[in-house]
Amino acid sequence: MDFYQVSWQGLRFYAYHGFFPEERILGNWYELNITISLLSLEEFQDNLEQTLDYSQVYQICQTIMKEPVDLLETLVEKMGSSIFHRWPHIKGIELSLSKINPPLGQSQGNSCIQWHKTFE
Repeated sequence: MDFYQVSWQGLRFYAYHGFFPEERILGNWYELNITISLLSLEEFQDNLEQTLDYSQVYQICQTIMKEPVDLLETLVEKMGSSIFHRWPHIKGIELSLSKINPPLGQSQGNSCIQWHKTFE
């Protein structure tokens, strides 16, 4: 079987997720990377129905990012499930979500969760 992947890199959102109250008040920047695997067809017909609509994937993620939750794991699982529900023909999905400069005192850097799922 041949597969191809559709990816979106560096999608940025400002949102109010986190376990600590100050994270829900102040908010933070997040960066999302998505890679979706699809089964390659014998002949691609230059038809959007054979692949994914970038704007709809973005809208799904944007909607989920607007609803505050405690954990990054919750966000990526919701995104993955929603994307698969919309396009049940996908074969796999990888999501990487980073919280840019989380409130860890003087520490700098990003916290990140990576989620991978394959579908039969």
